[in-house]
Order: sequence, then structure tokens, then C-alpha cells
Amino acid sequence: INQTFVENIPLNGRSFQSLIGLTPGVVTTASTFNDQGQFSVNGQRADANYFTVDGVSANFGVTGFIAMMQSASGALPALSASGGTNSLVSVDAMQEFRIQTSSFAPEFGRTPGGQISIATRSGTNSFHGTLFEYFRNDVLDAPDWFVNFNGLAKPETRLNDFGGVVGGPIVKDKAFFFFSYEGQRVRQPSTLQTVVPDAQSRQQAPVAMRPYLNAFPVANGSALAAGVAQFNASFSNPSSLDAYSIRIDYSVKPNLNLFSRYNYSPSNLDQRGPVFSSGRVLSATNSLASSVHTATVGLTQLVTPEISNEVRLNYSNHRIGIKFFMDNFGGGVPVPDSVLFPSGITSTNGTLLFVISGVGQYVQGKQGTDEQRQVNVIDNLSVLKGAHQLKFGVDYRWLAPFSSPAAYHQFVAFSGVNNTPGGALSGTALFAQSSSFQANALLSQNFSVFGQDTWKITPRLTMTYGLRWDVNPALRGKNPENDPFTVNGFNNPATMTLAARGTPLYETTYGNFAPRIGFAYQLSGIRNWGAVLRGGFGVFYDLGQGSLGGVSSFFPYIADRNFSLAPFPLNPQDASPPALNANLPVATMLLSDPHLKLPRSYQWNAAIEQSIGNNQSLSLTYLGAIGRELLRVTNLFNVNPNFEFIALTDNSATSDYNALQMKFQRRISRGLQALAS
Repeated sequence: INQTFVENIPLNGRSFQSLIGLTPGVVTTASTFNDQGQFSVNGQRADANYFTVDGVSANFGVTGFIAMMQSASGALPALSASGGTNSLVSVDAMQEFRIQTSSFAPEFGRTPGGQISIATRSGTNSFHGTLFEYFRNDVLDAPDWFVNFNGLAKPETRLNDFGGVVGGPIVKDKAFFFFSYEGQRVRQPSTLQTVVPDAQSRQQAPVAMRPYLNAFPVANGSALAAGVAQFNASFSNPSSLDAYSIRIDYSVKPNLNLFSRYNYSPSNLDQRGPVFSSGRVLSATNSLASSVHTATVGLTQLVTPEISNEVRLNYSNHRIGIKFFMDNFGGGVPVPDSVLFPSGITSTNGTLLFVISGVGQYVQGKQGTDEQRQVNVIDNLSVLKGAHQLKFGVDYRWLAPFSSPAAYHQFVAFSGVNNTPGGALSGTALFAQSSSFQANALLSQNFSVFGQDTWKITPRLTMTYGLRWDVNPALRGKNPENDPFTVNGFNNPATMTLAARGTPLYETTYGNFAPRIGFAYQLSGIRNWGAVLRGGFGVFYDLGQGSLGGVSSFFPYIADRNFSLAPFPLNPQDASPPALNANLPVATMLLSDPHLKLPRSYQWNAAIEQSIGNNQSLSLTYLGAIGRELLRVTNLFNVNPNFEFIALTDNSATSDYNALQMKFQRRISRGLQALAS
């Protein structure tokens, strides 16, 4: 998809996700704690898609969860706070967007899902620039139905997306620049009906409990049940983005070209009433701040008229911090830190999670900060030899994920707004927990080598074939004190014990060879009515670490102290942070099969593409894919006295996918352009 198409199509949020959704075989998926990602391509998992910008990896994204899960191993793109790809490349700075979905050549891989490649624009010998502004305002909108029904104020709707690009020569015919800026300011409206403690229950509560109940908004609707009433509200969630990028191209000499690009994209998002399973409290806000940095240098050398070499070097960084805070929305009264936390703890280094079953939960304090750092080095050599286009390459990626959760966490849960033991009016909590957390840093590495040949056998038949090799060692600690633990005696859970620290989570596999083959045959050369038959088959491997990035957030980096039917607020001794240690027994541990293999996918397809006139085409594709030795997480409870809970990752899952896909495409002609699938 070229720049002309992108500039003219109305992209929601001016992000590439809308373009990805145009592709046959792409299905939008919900992102969850254990299954992160935004879309599935041809039945592959949502964390199996690989993004590149100017040839280097853009899969260095983190999510802000305390446990890093899939993001630790570089399985996710670095998106903005609101989930857009404009943190990587602004639409106006994009030269070309390409997504490959099945049986792609050996030079593409590392994951078996969609391969999303973005190329950025460069300057020319002429100065060119554009300015843009897109806006939306609630003055032009009708009120939400529930706003009218409940007599609420119409919430603000604001969208201002503005910016521009400018490019031109630094030294004519030698050096060029291209600068891009995009800003977004959004107020997203919402209307909600929630449940809060009623006025009578707040008065009946023990004196020490009243500040916690008064933090909920004050009811403005009808009574629903004993102790609770309805609260209706309208509000707007703000978000913002600033995306800057600068690219410099320099012709060192006729056969040697250099480019460099730097991108910086800070963004933030506030969500009132964070979405939790037990209900939303609208006097609480989840605030997320994100920043993306990428720096890429590329060198292309024409060694001889038949031999060229490309080198890419990239450093990237994605950082997300999440905090929760209370305000006086709807008449809620924020609880001061001195009441919420024990001595020495505040909302800057601690978190309180307060839950009333059937009503809702709110959080005050810092959740944590996640950061991913990436170094990616790529070298590709191309050789033209008669009818053959040979290409060989090596791709090395170094990742250093870092997780810094709040040092202290307190969790308290009540069975409801009642005065039975465990109820919010009884003075005792159904369950309470105080926890300590430790920051942690991991290391992940990927190494890939490929060789391929595109052979033009006849003027009408072209074949591409080759081999790719992937090596992905297990996650390990950045330093010895960060190394995760595993176990000895895995095959007999009843007697297994803790292994020495530094023992690999699993053995590195070296037999991950992935052959690929594909062909294209021109069936008919009739002018404006040509037909092409295509087909392909390949083996594809995944990163193989799945959610094991969570090892940085459980044993031995967390310590808990649990209480049932405990007087609340907790006394100073029970509320104090428990000491961290690496001794048995283990409360929660992430573990993998010591013989874990890289998941693999076999993919094949056959397609026919028919030209309809000079500017239109229709394609019909049969596509199949089977996944074998895929990762699955199994929860094990009390396997022996030393291990209370284990989340085990092994290769016990499979998948099967078959599809018939059709696509119609019209290139820009007489002012009309179309893409339908």
C-alpha cells in the first residue's frame, strides 16, 4: 500500500491498524493479560506478528503490566498509549506499507504471523512540505441516549490531529533531510451507570472504614439493594501524542549511500473508572504515560554491478509507566496516603487495591514502570547471477526488558456492603494481603540466518526458494542476581526441588531450520487481461517464550503476607512490607518444560490473480496453516509441600486453519481507488 492510498483513505486515529484490517485473513482480537496483541493473521496467535520500520525490528513494545509476559521477549510492537502505530511512524512520514500473511520468503520471519514492513520517506532536491489538521467536536454531535435519559451533561468530544512534514536538500545531490511532526489531543466521551455504597451504609460503617466508603462517588440514582444505590455519570477520557521524526540521507559516493533516522514519540492516556472484573469506580483514574525512542542507521553499498550489501543498525527503547489516583468526581473524597499506607510508604512507591464484591474496586498509587531496550543488527548481501537473484542475510537482536513495580502493595476484599463478617460494614475484611515487590532486569537474544534464490526459470515462471535458521535462547537475568529460578526433577512433581540459580529455564534448540518455496506463473499474457498463478509452502518458527517474561514478577521477586477475616484497617505489623527471600516454600512460580521447543507452523497456499482492465485485479486464494508444538500454560496447585502454585509452559497445543480468501484492488485511476477483501 503506497503513500497515495494512505494519504487519501480516512484512517481512524491516523494509525496503520486500519490498513492491516483491510488484509484478507486478518481478525481483530481482544488483548488480555496472558494473550497480548491486537490481531490474528491466518489463524496465528496475536503475539506472532512482526513489525519492521526501514528494515529493523519494531517489536520492542511493553504494556505496563507488572508482569511483562509476552513483551519481555520482543513479541509486541511499540505502540502509543492509546494503542496506535503513529508512535513508530506518522502516516505522513510513510513511503510504503506492506503486510505479508503467508508463505513469505526466508528473509522474513522470527515469528509465523503477519510480517508488517514500513518504509519511511526521504528528502529530495526540492523543498516540499505539508500541514494538516483533522478535528471533531461535540458541537457537531448529538448527545448519547443515556445522557438524555439520565439528565446528564453532554461529555466533551474533542479530536485534534495536527502536524506536518517538510523535506529537501542539505547539499544538492548529496544530502537530504525529511522532518515529520504529528500531534493528537483527544477527549473521548463516555456515559456509565455504576453501583456505589448508599448514604445509610456510609453512616453505619465503623469510623475507620468510612474514609474508604466515602472515596466512592455519591449515589444520584435509585436504590438497588441493601447498602447500594445507582450512580450515573458522563465524562471524557483525555489522551495526547507528540510524534517527532527526522531522517537524513547522504550519498557518500555513487556506489555508497547512508541514511539515519531518529524518532521520539511521547504519549499519555487517562481512563476514568479503570476496567476491572468486579466493577468500575468513577472517582478513580488510571493514568498511563508512554515514550518511544528509535534510532536507525543504514548503509547500502553497490560492491559491483551484480553485488550489493545492506547493513542496518538500530537502538530502540519503549517505556510505559502506570499509576492510579483518586479525585472528587461525583462527590468522592480521596483518601490521604497517611490513611492508606503504613509508615514509610506513599502512593509514589506503593499501591492499595480496595474491593467490594458486587460494587467495584479502586486503586491508589503506582502500579509500576516497564521498559524494553533493543539493539538490532542486520546485514543482507544480494547477488545477481544470470537468471538468479541470490540473497543471504544475518539478523541479531538483543533485548533488555526491565520491570520496576511499586515496592509495596496492599490488597483488601469485602464480600459486600453488609455487616456480616467479611462485609464492608463489619470492620473485618474477607481477605487482605500485604506484598513486597522487587525490580528486575532480563536479557533475551535472537539470531537468524537465511539464504534464498529467486530464479526466473522462463519469462513466465519464477520460483523463490531458500532456508532460514532461527536460534532463540531462553530468557535469563541481566545479572546473576536477576536470574530466574527453575526446578530439578520436573518429571516427578511430587519430589521436584528448586534448581540452582542460573540454571536455564529450558535448553536452547539448534535444529530450527525452516525451508520455504514459492512460485509465480503467468497463465495469460493478454493485454489488460493477464492471469497469474501463485503458490507456496514453508515452515515457520515462533520466538518460543510466550508468557515466560512473567518470571521477572514472581518468585523470588515477590513476598506476600495473607489474612482471612482480618480486622481492617490492618494493624501496623500486618500492614508492613514482608521481607523478600529466595527460600522454600514457593507461593507462585512460572516454569517451563526443560525441553521446551520453538513452536512451529506449516503454511501453504495457492492463488490465482486475474487482471480486469489496466488498473484492476481480482485474486482468489486457498490458504492452509497448521501449528504444532505450540505453547500452552497449565496451572498446577500444591504439587508438593514446597510449591503452592505453578504456571507451567509446555508444547502441548496445536492449531489448524483453512481459508478461502478473495481480494479486489483498483489502483488510482480517474480519481477512484478501491481495496476490498
